[in-house]
Amino acid sequence: MAIGDKIVVGPITAIASNPALTDNSTNIASTHYVNEMLKGRKNYIINGNFDIWQRGTSQTSSSYGSDDRWLNSSGGSTKTHSQQAFTLGQTDVPNEPKYFSRTVVTSVAGAGNQCSKYQGIESVRTLAGKTATLSFYAKADAAKNIAVEFLQDFGTGGSPSAAITGIGVTTCALTTSWQKFTVTVNIPSINGKTLGTSGDDRLNVLFWFDAGSDYNSRANSLGQQSGTFDIAQVQLEEGSVATNFEVRHPATELALCQRYYEVGSGVSYFPSAGTAYSGVAVNYKVTKRAAPTVTVFDDVSTSGKVTAITGPGGQVANAYSYASTGLDTTNILHIVYAGGSSIYGLRFTFAADAEL
Repeated sequence: MAIGDKIVVGPITAIASNPALTDNSTNIASTHYVNEMLKGRKNYIINGNFDIWQRGTSQTSSSYGSDDRWLNSSGGSTKTHSQQAFTLGQTDVPNEPKYFSRTVVTSVAGAGNQCSKYQGIESVRTLAGKTATLSFYAKADAAKNIAVEFLQDFGTGGSPSAAITGIGVTTCALTTSWQKFTVTVNIPSINGKTLGTSGDDRLNVLFWFDAGSDYNSRANSLGQQSGTFDIAQVQLEEGSVATNFEVRHPATELALCQRYYEVGSGVSYFPSAGTAYSGVAVNYKVTKRAAPTVTVFDDVSTSGKVTAITGPGGQVANAYSYASTGLDTTNILHIVYAGGSSIYGLRFTFAADAEL
């Protein structure tokens, strides 16, 4: 094969010959499509534009609960975390984003008390031994500091190496106006380290809003504070320069999020009314990172139940047993449910959680 030979003949030919994707006089549209299809993803953060909120638009709990891939943490101190909408046409943050992340912190004094927000990037190999740059926009309700930290977590199971904390800790001075911040960091090599056996190792990117003295080394002695903290357009990329934020198509971003968390629904009909037990398999939209924890809900959001189909009405029937040993649980949800004398089938919704 000589230089210049076409090596992706099938896809390029198919796209170029599709009149829906080409201009009458040029091949600009199809060329753009191919370039986008083949282009790599530079931003290691998923949902850095805060477009995807499968779990809900607000939370007060300390866990995942609102913006996808972001764990909103608090201990001792409390917080309300929520989706906020940009004003249409604003120019303070570029690329016309729809949403940003808001954390309203009520600080409670205590050395171990804190409020933070972080994302675990799958695989501690990510950017190990390399220079990386984090960029983001942020503001607060008054002049306040936040801290940024990186952390290498070698996972669980077996005898993994201890996590490396306090990587690249940086204080960022927020004002009441949106500003762009950049933090360049040298991520340590993982040579000689040992991974856990559970496949949940990761590189964490943390934003500290409130930090008791126990966290001084990790949060640059940020200290404790109450307030409102807004963050938008978070990007982590290789290299020492922050480039323009990578805006991905919402369908692409949703699929990236669904590797870790997916909500869906299913329906199944019995071969005949009164069947004692039956089952259904639902294909996930995206293969999960690992076998997920699945919660099934009926029509009124009762956990662990399904809704029985009995003609015009419905009733709650006992569900279920899913993710059985030996089945393909990263691609398919398996449910076994109990029937009844007048039940013809069942319908349900589910949440499949494979977060780190």
